[in-house]
Amino acid sequence: MSLTDLEQAAFSHFVATAANDINIAGRWFPRSDLDLIIEDKFQIAVRKFGPKARGATKRAAAAFVEHMIAKGGWATKPNDYGGAMHQFQLDAFRAELKALQAADPLVQAGAGAGPEFWADKFAALTA
Repeated sequence: MSLTDLEQAAFSHFVATAANDINIAGRWFPRSDLDLIIEDKFQIAVRKFGPKARGATKRAAAAFVEHMIAKGGWATKPNDYGGAMHQFQLDAFRAELKALQAADPLVQAGAGAGPEFWADKFAALTA
């Protein structure tokens, strides 16, 4: 999924910050529920950067969930109705999160710069 610069900033900010605290119950969720749960977490993470940043979270959250499902952060099994269900896998999620953090240039740039890095980044993208 190709993200806009603002959506990518929301994605990277979430990967650098709030994603570290995710620990979801071990029950099975449909993809639509995961999207809603993670989008809510994205919105909370970027709300201090204003409404435009919050507006960029839907696609960024969907890209995050899609990536984590593909990498095993959520196990997948078919359900009885033709869809799929997903269960959080803490170890696989943490390992892939570390890989995402290491590979993301915005996360790397923000790591040594402090919280003002993200405020400046979002200010430039939402002006």
